[in-house]
Amino acid sequence: MNSNRQASTHSVSELQCLLTRHRCDPHALVQILRELQASNGWLPRPALSQIANALGLPLAHVEGVAGFYRFFHTQPVGAYRVLFSDNITDRMLGSDALLRQLCGLLKVAPDQTRADGLVSIATTSCTGLCDQGPAALINHHQVLTRLTPERIGHMAELIEQQVPPSQWPSEWSRVDDQIRLADIKLGVQPAPGAGIAAALAR
Repeated sequence: MNSNRQASTHSVSELQCLLTRHRCDPHALVQILRELQASNGWLPRPALSQIANALGLPLAHVEGVAGFYRFFHTQPVGAYRVLFSDNITDRMLGSDALLRQLCGLLKVAPDQTRADGLVSIATTSCTGLCDQGPAALINHHQVLTRLTPERIGHMAELIEQQVPPSQWPSEWSRVDDQIRLADIKLGVQPAPGAGIAAALAR
């Protein structure tokens, strides 16, 4: 994994191709930011300025959107981005101590990127996995459930060895279906249009 990813910059021509593909549609701002960050690692201010000009939006508007969403980064972040769930249930299960443990093992402060660009560690709001916590997200996509001090120690080793998260133990990402009573909303769904047809038949 490229630990210098956060230092890369999107070329003007590449960004222009991205804008052209979305027809410079201001309604596509979030998607444009997502695709830019996916290829660049973060959202540099010159790129935000170019996006604002192309979409006919104030720079403050584009920066406001980029700053509002937790998963957008206007500063360089690590090639491994670890986000611990920060809701009350995860905290009660010890997530704060696990975050500090991982920071200590990897020698990086919370909400900071390590000097070599390999890793950054922070918190995020509820991941929807508080029943299987402490939980975390790796690079915004891969979930980690039931974290323990032992798993944190192993995780630190894998990050230092730059093992891709997709090759980490699958058990770490196991998500159990905890629905006990599906009821109407989560049970068998009616066929498309059936609800309208039933209403019109009344």
